Amino acid sequence: MTPVLSSCFEHTESGPLLVGVDAGGTTTRALITTSDGARLGQFRAGGANPNSHGPKKASAQLAEAVAGALDRAGPGSGTAVAACVVGLAGVSGLRDENVRTLMHSALARAGVKVEAVFVGDDEVAFASGTPAPDGTVLIAGTGAVATRVEARARVRSADGMGWLLGDTGSAFWIGRRAAKEAVQQIARGGELGPLTRAVSHRVFPNGCSVEEGAHRPDECARALARELTAAPPLTLAELAPLVGRAHEEGDPAAVAIVTTAAEHLACSVHKTREPGERSPVVLTGGVLSGSTPVREELVRRLSRGPAGTEVVSAGCTAGGAAWLAALGSGADENDRALHAAFTLTGPQDRYPFEG
Repeated sequence: MTPVLSSCFEHTESGPLLVGVDAGGTTTRALITTSDGARLGQFRAGGANPNSHGPKKASAQLAEAVAGALDRAGPGSGTAVAACVVGLAGVSGLRDENVRTLMHSALARAGVKVEAVFVGDDEVAFASGTPAPDGTVLIAGTGAVATRVEARARVRSADGMGWLLGDTGSAFWIGRRAAKEAVQQIARGGELGPLTRAVSHRVFPNGCSVEEGAHRPDECARALARELTAAPPLTLAELAPLVGRAHEEGDPAAVAIVTTAAEHLACSVHKTREPGERSPVVLTGGVLSGSTPVREELVRRLSRGPAGTEVVSAGCTAGGAAWLAALGSGADENDRALHAAFTLTGPQDRYPFEG
């Protein structure tokens, strides 16, 4: 259902407007800007990946986010839109003509009168981190994939094979390693480390006989394993932040997991690059923004590459999409100040949510 929203801005003579959307699997963020990057309206809704949510739900949530942003940009903003770029998780789903029609119709329903350009969410993530046309973007969230970008378009990827067969270094991979370490450490008996204590407390928040010694160690380990196995597999990703905290306490198991995760992520990046390449590497995703130890170890490994390689964080990803829309409308790709205006993150990067 599209909410009825009050306008936060009065439409002014600001020239043609741009729409940038980062439509992920969990959240869709839509942004309305002027041609110089000034933000007029922004809004977020649920995920719009047509492969994971189904095309009808995905298109509805895309429409909700864009309609909300246009409403906040003020009356008449829809007719002032000159270009729209959508970075879509699951963009491969648009190969199906019916899915493609649904997604384009959703934008028209939301008020966008121009033909939108759909690209991968990795492409807008890369664009949000650098104005350079070529390089690599590493996304490490619940899953993990490194993508090679040339002329601002995806050309090849490394990993991204899903939680069952790949995504090494991802939050799921880290969480699974944490769970396995906890079960094995409990089964051995003896004093428990910070990571194992944190995992057992997360699984048994009301108290756990693991530390009380009420049962044999192997029984306690099986009890923990049963609880973890009964939950949906991807919930193991929720254990990943515990590894970072245990790492800060010097837990050897957590240190080993962090080191190996960074090694896997760096390997994925290197698989997308040529020997001696100095193009930028853009980092994004919950693992890299939420785990300082993993990020620091990864950057240390990437810094061993050719001198002058820029390793940067992604900026406002919906802003990256809007910047791509600006380029399509004739903006100067070498104007770094303009790129910064579109992609800057901070207090202004807030997306209201109603749904």
